[in-house]
Amino acid sequence: MTIWKKNLQKPDEPKPAVKTNLYLALKKEIKPLHGQGEPPEKVPTSFGRYYCDLCNTTLPIEELRQCSMCGRWVCDSCFTNEYYICNSCNGILKLYMTNEPAGSG
Repeated sequence: MTIWKKNLQKPDEPKPAVKTNLYLALKKEIKPLHGQGEPPEKVPTSFGRYYCDLCNTTLPIEELRQCSMCGRWVCDSCFTNEYYICNSCNGILKLYMTNEPAGSG
């Protein structure tokens, strides 16, 4: 058998699946609202209260957490502790995880 025949791929062989990096795919999909370390939006009529970027409740800064994906400042009820992201980013993450083919990641 000649060398050029060894390198040919048979037409009935499946092509290998392209593995995608879930973190990079999410970073492309999710646009940052705040940069990491930027302060949350302050309530103009209050001295020490800030807005939750998702539910718009006003809380002291020590009760807010910053999402590691989009930078939103959110309260405990709008935060997903499992991935340290807000509920909005968690919804996008779940969509990616349910649509991801088996064996990639």
